[in-house]
Amino acid sequence: MSIRSTDMQVLVQKVGDVAKLQQIQQQELNIKQQEFNSQILDQTSKNTHTVNQTLRNESALVHEKQEKEEKTKKDRNKKGNSDNRENSKEQHKNMEPGRGDKLDIIV
Repeated sequence: MSIRSTDMQVLVQKVGDVAKLQQIQQQELNIKQQEFNSQILDQTSKNTHTVNQTLRNESALVHEKQEKEEKTKKDRNKKGNSDNRENSKEQHKNMEPGRGDKLDIIV
């Protein structure tokens, strides 16, 4: 089956139309891809420059934890000071005049 000359003329015009349609589709895809890339860049820059807010419960837990740590530090300091006073009194009682903490060895 051969192609007639009139059919050939119609087909040549259609080829041009199809090429234009394909080119338009390709451009649309490129534009969509560029928009998607710009959205991703905007989102990543936004995420890197913002700080997430903590939930109420989490902030309360953190606050309680800090208070407990401060309380234990204060208790340790108070206990340490009283222990140091007791130890220094005992050391003064144990030290006799003429006796030191150095050991003399005579051979």
